[in-house]
Amino acid sequence: MAETLRTDALERNPDLVVAAVYEREVGASLERVWENVYDWEHLPWLHAQAFESIEPIATGEWGWHARVGLPGNTRAEIELVTDRDARHYVARTLEGAGAPSEIWTSLEPVEDDRTAIRVEFCVRPLPAEALARVGEVYVSLYTVLWDQDESMMQTRETALAERRVRSTASVSEAAGVGTADEADAVALGPADALRASLPIVVEMGGHRFRILEHEGELIAHSTQCPHLLGPLDACPPEDGVLVCPWHGYRFDPKTGRSVDGRRLRLRPAPRIVVDAATGEASARFERDTGTGAQATPSARGAG
Repeated sequence: MAETLRTDALERNPDLVVAAVYEREVGASLERVWENVYDWEHLPWLHAQAFESIEPIATGEWGWHARVGLPGNTRAEIELVTDRDARHYVARTLEGAGAPSEIWTSLEPVEDDRTAIRVEFCVRPLPAEALARVGEVYVSLYTVLWDQDESMMQTRETALAERRVRSTASVSEAAGVGTADEADAVALGPADALRASLPIVVEMGGHRFRILEHEGELIAHSTQCPHLLGPLDACPPEDGVLVCPWHGYRFDPKTGRSVDGRRLRLRPAPRIVVDAATGEASARFERDTGTGAQATPSARGAG
């Protein structure tokens, strides 16, 4: 999917005026911010209050161009064009609700994990009072959007850092320098007490898994989406499916397989086993099979 960059894409529309300016710092690196700028796919998921759908027309290193569904059964056509060397980009509404308008954003790294942003909202000329109201709406909306983006970027940065630590530990173990923390089993206590406390998250082998009761079975699933490490530890299964809150990727919590046609799969999770004699539950990896099976007859209705 590609599109030729318009020669005027980074030139301001002289017929528009600035309705408001929004400035803040976000607790994320410039790398994470640029990643977020290009990530059109998250808009109707992370920002569901502002976007209902998005249909890409073209994407590339220059940015993206898409048809967007907005609240109130309205639509718009938006293009976002970047100039990474100059550290700015413009989101331009070409057609539909809000057209014509331009939102210019400048980025400036403050520290390794902090970036200053400056956003100018440019619209058609309006009487001063109406222009101020439009500006207030934009600032209020973008405060929420950047709050949500900041949280996503920080969560992703933490996940990436943890993955780097695990990778270093694995290399060290392979070289005989150290031993990775790879517990094959974790005791979970009496099954009745476990069920009463669900859902819970346990860590095994340096990875986190959520344990819950699903369709009468005790199962475990990875708490990270394999797409961009989105959090799955708080989203309940919807119609038997886990939906990533960042991009809407969908997975079967029992098998970890993608159910939306994408070739993705959750990290293999431990089985939840209940001892028939003692009623004690445990989470166990089956390293000999590598199947990642997550439910056994002893975990169904046991305890």
